[in-house]
Amino acid sequence: MMRKVFILIAPLALLVLLELVFRLGLWEPMAKPTSHAGTSVRLKRMLLDAQLARIDFVTLGSSRPELGIDHQGVAEAARQEGFIHANLSMPGVHWMSIGILTDWLQRHHPEIRGGIIALSTQDLAWPGNGAYELGIVQPFRQASDREWIEAHVPFDRSQMETWGSRFALFAWRDDVRDFLSHPFTRLNRTRETLRTTNLDRLFSSRDMPGDMCAWGVRSLDTCERLDADVNAPDNLRRQCREVTAAVKGRPDFAAMTRQSPLPDFMQETRSLVQQQLRGIKWATPPVVVLMPTPLIWRNDAHWAGMQQWALSILQPLDDEGTIHLVDATDFFDGDAGNDCSVFADFYHENPQGRSRFSAWLIPRLDTMLYAPSRQTPP
Repeated sequence: MMRKVFILIAPLALLVLLELVFRLGLWEPMAKPTSHAGTSVRLKRMLLDAQLARIDFVTLGSSRPELGIDHQGVAEAARQEGFIHANLSMPGVHWMSIGILTDWLQRHHPEIRGGIIALSTQDLAWPGNGAYELGIVQPFRQASDREWIEAHVPFDRSQMETWGSRFALFAWRDDVRDFLSHPFTRLNRTRETLRTTNLDRLFSSRDMPGDMCAWGVRSLDTCERLDADVNAPDNLRRQCREVTAAVKGRPDFAAMTRQSPLPDFMQETRSLVQQQLRGIKWATPPVVVLMPTPLIWRNDAHWAGMQQWALSILQPLDDEGTIHLVDATDFFDGDAGNDCSVFADFYHENPQGRSRFSAWLIPRLDTMLYAPSRQTPP
């Protein structure tokens, strides 16, 4: 009888034990360094490093600001005023991640005075951005964050990738699967990653070379030709296919914005974004930057009226003083049209674009972030 009970209970006990291992962060040192969760783990180690005892300002956002803002220039501008400004942007970050990360920073770096939250207009289309984001937040989340997480990635019994909102074991599922595929390679890479903590990543920029114009990507009509060009960059060919397919069912946000009441998902998106930004406990209001996007994305590929919808969410927060809004969506538009030569692909600026945009942005950061804090030095 006892043997039967043991056989029944043992698997459940093992699952509970594994859940505790992942929930308590014991797997974090084993995380794949290049995965979403692994990137978060590396960032977390930097933020807890004793050498980084103080942070005054941070930059949060996705790969758009990671590649599109001169973080070295921002850090230097802050340093000249006696402040420390760290870049915490990561690929895939969306509003759920920003909420979890700002709460974690409040607990572990309560000295932070303010910062930049940089995304794009398309990041205000939906409440969430996909179950992959569960991996990003796992190293930073608490059990009490479940309601916030499920507001962005609803739990669905039939979709196992959403189970990570409730169970840490499932949030790390892909990482564990990768480890089991080649454990010795992973162990060697993990040792190398754990050996050093490179804080320079927080104060430097990463390049994405490339030029959309050089490949003639000025409209979606050119995508079919590009897809057939075996010499074209793989990322541009892939993005062309993805965006061309997405255009067929794109919603008209301009029309939906005029509806009364708004569609449920738009009301939910507006509520969550505004709740998030109003809940940030920084002494200086965050600077919310809508990053530049190429015209092809806005005219051919983007949902009609997306910029209008994004501003309808953010402008009231700027008017009430909750945020400083910087809408740079059309920054590279000019008399001759949008300059696609400053974009490496549909989403990211190349170093030339980053330099031009940052030369314009950094002086504005001085006015919005650093100047208000000069009277209360660190």
